[in-house]
Amino acid sequence: MVHLKIMSKENIDNRIKKYKNIITINPYMESFYDYKKNKLKKRKKLAYDDKNYTISYLSNKDLIISSIDVGYAISEEELEGYFFDKAYEELGLDEEKEYLIDYQKQNDDKESFVYNLFISEADAVEHTFAKTVEETKYIDLMIPAPLLFKTLYKNNVLESTDTHCYVYFTKKDAFVVLYKDGNFIYSKSLEYSLDQIYDKYCALIGEKVDEKEFFEILNSEGLKTTNISYQENLMKIFSDVFLQINDIVIYAKRAYNIESIQKLFLGSVNSPIIGLSDYGYNYLGIPAFNLDFNFDIKNDEWYVDQLQYLMVKSGLDYIEEPHKTLNISTYPRPPIFIKRTSGQFILSFVGASVVALGIPLFYLVPAYSLEAYNATLSSDESRLSKEASSYKQKIADKLSVISTKEKELTGLKDIFNRKAGTLSSVYNKKVNYNFKSNFFYIFSKDLEKFKLHVEQISSNEDSFTLHLISEDEKYITQYIKYVSKAYFNKIKKIDIKRIELDEKEEEILYRGILKVDYK
Repeated sequence: MVHLKIMSKENIDNRIKKYKNIITINPYMESFYDYKKNKLKKRKKLAYDDKNYTISYLSNKDLIISSIDVGYAISEEELEGYFFDKAYEELGLDEEKEYLIDYQKQNDDKESFVYNLFISEADAVEHTFAKTVEETKYIDLMIPAPLLFKTLYKNNVLESTDTHCYVYFTKKDAFVVLYKDGNFIYSKSLEYSLDQIYDKYCALIGEKVDEKEFFEILNSEGLKTTNISYQENLMKIFSDVFLQINDIVIYAKRAYNIESIQKLFLGSVNSPIIGLSDYGYNYLGIPAFNLDFNFDIKNDEWYVDQLQYLMVKSGLDYIEEPHKTLNISTYPRPPIFIKRTSGQFILSFVGASVVALGIPLFYLVPAYSLEAYNATLSSDESRLSKEASSYKQKIADKLSVISTKEKELTGLKDIFNRKAGTLSSVYNKKVNYNFKSNFFYIFSKDLEKFKLHVEQISSNEDSFTLHLISEDEKYITQYIKYVSKAYFNKIKKIDIKRIELDEKEEEILYRGILKVDYK
């Protein structure tokens, strides 16, 4: 079942504006901060206080994000149905799960009707925030992680006329976000969260290293660590990281008509990773900077998770202009006393008691008449209840039939999908098959351009391996970058296992084994 939650354009709980403290919450690391009088201070634990303005975020990996061009102006009521249908038709949502769908116009252009959809699984959100809500009782503002960077443009920290790329590593998620002209356009999670990087490092060396020691080296020395073993293996891992980032950037530039990206910002939840900006610039060719903004907010720690700062600034933006900050929270504050059911009952009871004390005794006669009338209504209620039960049984029978038919339909759909898949596979093999000879010819031409020679060629299924020889290792790396960019739509994966200096030969030669998987 899909639940569609409409973004409020102007409604904001007035109690938020009377806050004394802003509490920012990272539910994934159980990290909390107090913001008061332009100072951010770490908080040990959460507690309920209706004077607190609570802010949190939902990570990119917990969201399905899509851009949809409606094409023309339609009312808010029509948008609800439109996005409901599109979510099922184009995004392949599981009909057995409950989803929350929020949306926001991509930019302020009146001639544009492109909307960003942010879809989350209700059960997953509840699981993530269960402990937080148990302690705070409410979350005033919850923002999709990719939208936190919007405040950088709102507060004129960055120029809103450029295109910027952000890469941020957290314990459970690492994600790439692109902004164009100050507006969010695309985001994608990487398979390299900090926890995943640690696991890949252990797998690479074949043993489990001390996790605390690993992150101490990564946080303090980064990619320029003096520990040679750490550095070599980290460089291998981050080479794969940037290969994935490069694929995302290439796709986004093509899909969203981006000519160039002016700046690349790289950051981590624990600290800036030393050497990461240099590596990013050398690999992607985009001017790279540490993602390290503090907005002149005072703090006693040497480094604070950037998302904590961004939550504070986004929260202040929300108070100023609620319609420009998307709030996906499903944990509002409880209503004030007179609007609660219990409060209304107590007030009604007290009012009725006061009135009852002033009624003269001769009003008892109408009271008895009313009791007789209530008895008649009770008799009618019994009769109508039996009729209602009969109709409910009929409806239950109809629903049972519908359920049976739906299962039959699901079975037929599965049969259809299997047969359609088989036909598509046969068609692709007959029509779209890539001949290996053609790839060999193309690659041989490119080898000449970069002064490379091939010692051995082998192939298996949709992949082949080239044993390369060169007088200079830079020719091999230049060749790999060229092939990655020139044939990205034909290549599924390209990887160089190693580049070695062959000192046995009379002249200096470098050998490298290049593996290419094509689509």
